[in-house]
Amino acid sequence: MNSDNFEQHWNSYLAAFHSTDEKERTHLLQQCVSEEVVFTNPGGEGRSRAALSAHIEKFHKMMPGAYFSTDKVFIHHGELLAVWSMYKPDGTKAQTGYNFVRPDHDGRFSHMAGFF
Repeated sequence: MNSDNFEQHWNSYLAAFHSTDEKERTHLLQQCVSEEVVFTNPGGEGRSRAALSAHIEKFHKMMPGAYFSTDKVFIHHGELLAVWSMYKPDGTKAQTGYNFVRPDHDGRFSHMAGFF
């Protein structure tokens, strides 16, 4: 997987995190995340695309209007590390976090570990 594809997938993932519409979120996640994605972060964990979508929905209920931006993406040896920031609805930066991502053979994210 080349760097541009990795970044496209990361951008689709972030767009899915921004979407409150379940159909749109599902479509975005299908583009970038494997069906059996394994994800972990301090807020939860799961083992499927559907579980990740539910996790995102839960985030929206807990943090309505919060959003993310990507600060930096590092790619090497077929893996990605993203540095991101989360903002409150008023634009105040709430925190910085990191995601380590590994793709499957099709290039979709199969393992995602978030740290914040």
